Amino acid sequence: MQPDRNRIRSILSFTCLTAWMTSFPYEGKVLYLLLAQNGIPSDRWVIAAIVANFLGLIVCFLFVRSLPGAKRMLLITTTVCLLGTALIFSPSVELILCALLVISFSAGLFISAWSYFLRANTPAGSRMGTVAKTLAFSSLIMTFINLCAEYVSLWFATGLNMALLAVALVCVHRMDAKQAGPPAVAAHSAPEPVAFLQPLAALCPFIFVITINAGLMFQVIQPAYDSLGLISDIYWAIPYLSIILLVNRIAKKVDQPYLLILAISMLGFAFIAFAVPNRSVWSYLLVNTLLLGACGIFDLYWWSILGELLEFDRNPARLLGLGLGANVAGVLAGKLIGRTPLLTGSGVAPTLVGLAVVCLALVLLPPLHRLLAGMLQKNTFLVSLSSLPPQQQRATVERVGSIAGLSERENEIAMLLLKGYPYKLIASRLYISESTVKTHVQSIYSKLDIHNRTNLIERFCPDGTPRM
Repeated sequence: MQPDRNRIRSILSFTCLTAWMTSFPYEGKVLYLLLAQNGIPSDRWVIAAIVANFLGLIVCFLFVRSLPGAKRMLLITTTVCLLGTALIFSPSVELILCALLVISFSAGLFISAWSYFLRANTPAGSRMGTVAKTLAFSSLIMTFINLCAEYVSLWFATGLNMALLAVALVCVHRMDAKQAGPPAVAAHSAPEPVAFLQPLAALCPFIFVITINAGLMFQVIQPAYDSLGLISDIYWAIPYLSIILLVNRIAKKVDQPYLLILAISMLGFAFIAFAVPNRSVWSYLLVNTLLLGACGIFDLYWWSILGELLEFDRNPARLLGLGLGANVAGVLAGKLIGRTPLLTGSGVAPTLVGLAVVCLALVLLPPLHRLLAGMLQKNTFLVSLSSLPPQQQRATVERVGSIAGLSERENEIAMLLLKGYPYKLIASRLYISESTVKTHVQSIYSKLDIHNRTNLIERFCPDGTPRM
């Protein structure tokens, strides 16, 4: 029962924190109204808050290296965000701006540190559902708070934000950092290298490129429909929320490449529709539905990929921080591009930029998908194998090795190959030369009638789970 409670508290704390963040320091309506009320130029300080959030995301791993450390970070940052939000009521503009930067940075730290609890409390393979729930409900809460800020009172919306942070703080305080241990790969093979950096290096540019359109949306497209008032405020998050819940239900029935190509096509059509000089309600409904629907598919895709990759890094805050940092950097780039005079006059220039981003995403997608699919297949086996006691690991490899006639040395090398070791490290581990390792590997592949490491994994375990 306790792990289930931990998972619920973890999801609730993250949902509350992200709802607060997106309604206030990260492009939120509360932030824009606060800056306008104090006569502060919004563009400069909105961008400054985004930069502060980016820095928090990417440096968190320097301070958090364990589950208890992650809980301490969550407690500290939630408290800082709560106190900083209260400073909105301060008469000092300088104090308000300082608090804005501090809470934006703290929010980045919180999100990266939360990766430890996502990994500990949600099993691999089911993290898409957790991510979908947090994204959907935080968007719903954010929309409600934005409406309150716009049509009721800025101070009432701020009170709701503080209540969210108070709930998050209680949930974090009651989360058990000792119940759920680290994943199997960390528990049994902490010194072993896991090749997640290559797919992460491919995923981050894709996230960055595709998220440029989100920055254009914030900077150019949404302001173009501000005159519609309540309709645009209410409908803003509906396509995003709906598509996330829908994709989460059908994700296992539809191949991801098809969903991604659909999302990229939706982006293209959204920018083409925006190029038409018509800012009617129907134009808004079409553009917003296509644009936010595509954003929902992309967000769920890379969030879920990052969630699965958490298994392969001993410090998940580093991995999630880099991935989400690429997202924030893309939004920032889109906003900066959208501020150029060329893009503020009509819908044609933003359309050209948006279509260029779409074309680049189409170029990046095929090799990215192949790399991620191969990596996840390979490392799913690695996590499963490493979760076994050492004696069972050896038995798993020797069982197949004996059938193929592998020698004792070849069994040792096969084990290290399955665990992700490169040739150089295998040579160092076994005190032999790298050329000798290559010779043994060629012999292993020949005896098993295979050609590469992926084939080796498939031979030992076609379905991703070690045979016993």
